[in-house]
Amino acid sequence: MPVRVVLGATVLARPRLRDVALALAEDGLYQPYWSDGIIAEVDRRLPEELLRPARDFLFAELDRAFPEARVVWPTTVLREVPHVTGPREAHVTSVALLCDADAVITADPALTRALERSEIEAWTPDAFVTFALDADPARARRALLRMVRRRWLTPEDARREPGDDELLVRLAAWAKRELGDSSADLLAPPAR
Repeated sequence: MPVRVVLGATVLARPRLRDVALALAEDGLYQPYWSDGIIAEVDRRLPEELLRPARDFLFAELDRAFPEARVVWPTTVLREVPHVTGPREAHVTSVALLCDADAVITADPALTRALERSEIEAWTPDAFVTFALDADPARARRALLRMVRRRWLTPEDARREPGDDELLVRLAAWAKRELGDSSADLLAPPAR
């Protein structure tokens, strides 16, 4: 059974990080989860210039691609979640408990503390990508290279057909800027 991971709004609202997380999920490296509340928070965090039809399309595609990812429960559950301090922490903790998550991806210190009090691991985005690359390096790299070719290349890049090493260098540079050193180091192409 793959690792069960709740993707928080900070992951799903950032386009490139969302691409990376979902590419790894598509390849079965982990099972993603989210909820209506997380999607509502993503909706609030998306850029204002992203129009409603594009937002609705994004959310419909998430559900289409990962029909098992959405966690739903009765609202009374929120009153029973232990060790939380606020509604957002209670909500994300509830999602993690209900789907029996191994971890939640977040960079929010308050949420991290609430999760830890409920004995749920909180991973930073860097730790999450590092985990996937450590767990199955070849498969994770293949998934990310497919994603980069499908979603991140400019038309000029696509015509030029850059090799895997060039794409890994770019991906590692992005990871270093946006995630951290651990995942960037694992994404760098192997020395020849």
